[in-house]
Amino acid sequence: MSRTRVLIILLVIFISFGALAAKLFEIQIVNHNKFVYSAKRQQDKPSSVKAERGLIKDRDGMVLSYTRDDYSYYAHLNQIKSEKAKTKVAEKFSEVFGKSKKHYLRLLNSKKKVVCLEKKASKEKAIMLREFIVEGLKEITDFTRIYPYKNLAAHTIGYVDKNNKNGVDGIEKYFDAELQGEDGFLFIERDVIGRTVTINDEKSYPSIPGNDIYLTIKKNYQLILDDELSKGIKEYEANSAIGVMMDPNTGEILAISNVPSFDPNKYNNFTSWQRKNRALTDTYEPGSTIKSIVIAMLLEEKLARSGEWIDTENGVFRRRGALIRDTHKFERLTVRGVLEQSSNVGISKLSDRIPEDTFYKYLRNFGFGNKTEIELLGEASGRLKKPNDYSRVSKSSMSYGYEISVTPIQLAAAYAALINGGNLLRPYIVKKITDRENNTILENSAFKLRSVISNATSEKLKQFMVGVVEEGTGRNARLDDILIGGKTGTTKKLVDGKYSSKNYNSSFIGFFPAENPQLVCLILFDSPKIGKYGSQVAAPVFKNIVSRIVESDVQILKSKKNKETKTKLLDELFTEMNKDQTEQSLLKTSNINSATGDDRIAHNGDHRLPLSMPNLKNKSKRYALNLLYELGLKADIEGSGRVVSQSIKPGTKIKAGALCRIECSSTININ
Repeated sequence: MSRTRVLIILLVIFISFGALAAKLFEIQIVNHNKFVYSAKRQQDKPSSVKAERGLIKDRDGMVLSYTRDDYSYYAHLNQIKSEKAKTKVAEKFSEVFGKSKKHYLRLLNSKKKVVCLEKKASKEKAIMLREFIVEGLKEITDFTRIYPYKNLAAHTIGYVDKNNKNGVDGIEKYFDAELQGEDGFLFIERDVIGRTVTINDEKSYPSIPGNDIYLTIKKNYQLILDDELSKGIKEYEANSAIGVMMDPNTGEILAISNVPSFDPNKYNNFTSWQRKNRALTDTYEPGSTIKSIVIAMLLEEKLARSGEWIDTENGVFRRRGALIRDTHKFERLTVRGVLEQSSNVGISKLSDRIPEDTFYKYLRNFGFGNKTEIELLGEASGRLKKPNDYSRVSKSSMSYGYEISVTPIQLAAAYAALINGGNLLRPYIVKKITDRENNTILENSAFKLRSVISNATSEKLKQFMVGVVEEGTGRNARLDDILIGGKTGTTKKLVDGKYSSKNYNSSFIGFFPAENPQLVCLILFDSPKIGKYGSQVAAPVFKNIVSRIVESDVQILKSKKNKETKTKLLDELFTEMNKDQTEQSLLKTSNINSATGDDRIAHNGDHRLPLSMPNLKNKSKRYALNLLYELGLKADIEGSGRVVSQSIKPGTKIKAGALCRIECSSTININ
């Protein structure tokens, strides 16, 4: 080898080492921080640990919504390259999931960098794959929100988006931040091909689960309400139904039902209308259910007395050009009777006594025209005209439930005020919020917005509404052993800007037990083809609901009331009625539409007296008492139940002011 060649080789070696040294200098000194950062990013990759979403429970701790730990599997194809590795993965997944081997091979031969082999596999499947380790096969925890009772309280609970990350509606949306929790992080050290070497515990921190929410909803009540509304839709061929149950003493919502409903597990399969909480979002004209509110105004302002007689024009009356009709025709009724028999004519005349500003003030104070501010989204305010916008007949129309629109939740809250002593309470549906250690973060309780009427007026209204059920339009809601109060309502629906003669809103709102109300419940049916009236459709459904609740919940009544107990309560009601009626002079005699046979009253020219005494045997005590006062006779009634004897024999000519002794017996079924 010549000297020149040796020098050239040494020079090349020297230059090469020099270049290498320069590169090492650049890497180790000049760009040291850059490459350290790059290496750290490659080796210490933080991995997010998603927080488990909080639970939603009913008031008794029954889980209504929870998060299930599912698992998804991804293949990183830059690491699974060999046919042997692909075949191994395909065979195993085919064995576990029951799909063909070809299916997985097609995925593994994709040109994508990462493919999903299985989405949301169950924990049982994940256990079968726990010992199966292949470089490039990644298992990711993929939570799924589960609603175990499907459509139960679906409109209250709501649902989350398809990624199971964010609440979309209901409680899931309103309390999304409280339910989500805080994600954690794992700092994982990996080798150059991405394999896990170790986890840096100092830099890692765990996720914090979301808080749990306890609703005021009672699962059993919700089931009963859903079921009875569904049955009612079928029986009366209605388009839909809404139900609201509320504790009148606290404002707690015990159940909200919209039928048809939806399954939040598969919310995409349902229309937006089916998913809408119509008890809050939709308004309607309440019809005769508003009459209880108007009667409360009259009594509170001392503008009427309960036993005062009102000329109800035999059910037909023209007022300022508007024709007002009653379904049940009476020549006259007491103020109490106007409510019991749901007289549009009577309530229209009575409303004339209320100044417009006072009328508006009371409706506003009862919550109409305002949102209740319940913890759910989409609530409507309803429509309440101001006095400046009244027409000549507005107040009259509003007195029997037209020209005013309300939401079901508003009406339930207003009736709670009617029967709880006169206090308007804010409805609420979240009882408390706790963390996973069961520490209470928030706890709700009754919140009084304002006093609307006095306790004395509230007590009178309860008695009046018991009369509605015992002897008036709400008789189809009556139960033998429980005293119920309530009010029926029926309104024509607006269709294309005109009131329909075929489509009605049929409703009943009631409460029980009347002596100490624990529950107020509104039942509303849309366009029933059979029955039409609230008394024929909604009242029987309310009766079925109460019957089932009493049978299933021993706590709702301290002791189940028997017929004798109910009769005693009715006695108190009748005594109060006597006080009212004896204050009034008899102006004229009403025609008693329910009288038949020898109970018919023959009127003379001045509408004063029948020719002979009617037969009262087997009539209810209430009926007999009303009839005697209608006839101008004094009454002395002993006992409870139905009439078994009378001192003035049937057919005897009677004289105004005569005393008739009546004996009643509770051994006969009072119903």
